[in-house]
Amino acid sequence: MIRIVRGMRPWMLMTMVAAIFVGGVIVMFNQQFAAGNVYPEYSSLRSDRMGSKLLYDSLARLPGITVERNYTPFQFLPRNGVTLLLLAYDPVQANWADLPFIRPVEAVAARGNRVVVTMQQRPYTTLSQANFEQPPDQGPLNIKKKKAKDEPPPDPPIHQKWKVKFAYKQEKGNEHPLYFAEADGWTVTDRAGDRILAIEKSFGQGSIVLMAESAGFDNDSVVSLDGMDRIASALGSYHRVIFDEQHFGIEESGTIVGMARRFGLSGLAIGLGLVAALFIWRNASSFPPPAAVRAPDRFSGRTSHAGLLTLLRRHIPQADVAAVAWRQWLSVNRHEVTPERLKKATEISERPGAPLEKAREIQIVLQAKGEL
Repeated sequence: MIRIVRGMRPWMLMTMVAAIFVGGVIVMFNQQFAAGNVYPEYSSLRSDRMGSKLLYDSLARLPGITVERNYTPFQFLPRNGVTLLLLAYDPVQANWADLPFIRPVEAVAARGNRVVVTMQQRPYTTLSQANFEQPPDQGPLNIKKKKAKDEPPPDPPIHQKWKVKFAYKQEKGNEHPLYFAEADGWTVTDRAGDRILAIEKSFGQGSIVLMAESAGFDNDSVVSLDGMDRIASALGSYHRVIFDEQHFGIEESGTIVGMARRFGLSGLAIGLGLVAALFIWRNASSFPPPAAVRAPDRFSGRTSHAGLLTLLRRHIPQADVAAVAWRQWLSVNRHEVTPERLKKATEISERPGAPLEKAREIQIVLQAKGEL
């Protein structure tokens, strides 16, 4: 092996190393995409224990149930009569985001849909119940400093709009640190002791379900059949279920092909492609294809006089060369020759003999001075 490497040229060695590197990267990415580890937790595109692809595939196999994914802002969903799943939503964002969360969810539910929002599962070790009563500074976990004791904390939009308040309290032996401290006007559908874990309320023609945990929707829970009754209660009675991927950051930018499919222009696109292919084919080749043209023979090493001599030998007998040349000369210079000289030269061209000798005699007749 060492001898082979030593005997290889530098460019060959670099090519081999680059090929091995690219192959390793491709294999690594294939494994990552196959398991879905590149997608966020609880995404329906993720197939490991922290994804929800198993629930998506299981619902798709049930008769009468239609399951799909959404990659666009969910507030623009045109249909009604569906259950929209927003899994693993950030509770801090849900607590404070009015325009990007509360209003779109209300609008979707009011059209006659069921919106299920489950909160993100992660250790909020730096949060407490008081943290949820103060808006974040720049991010979900960047909390502003506490204000003075005499200044009341601001009221979160979710409490102003929906009368819902989150609470976080980590205790030993308690598996539900995140829960709802208040839910005025909401129906409690699940609780653990004195902690409210799931609530539901009607909005317009639809309803909204808020769940403090996403447990039961991940692949690990579906395999163990843990929390199936919780999932069935959350999905409701609608036969169309949409898993939202846009809130995970998985968005569809939109393309011309996607727009054509949406408006049913696939047939037109195929027709235009066929016309373009026929136009290119028509200008690229003739029908039927032309016959092959044999390349003319090329002669090298000959002058124009030699070519003329070859042409004359092929088409004019040697005995007629003088007569043919005389007739061709007369076709242009007949008016310059007297009848007597014309008659004499014609007789010379038609009698037998060598063409060169007859040509010389004709030249003497034409150039002679005086009368013949």
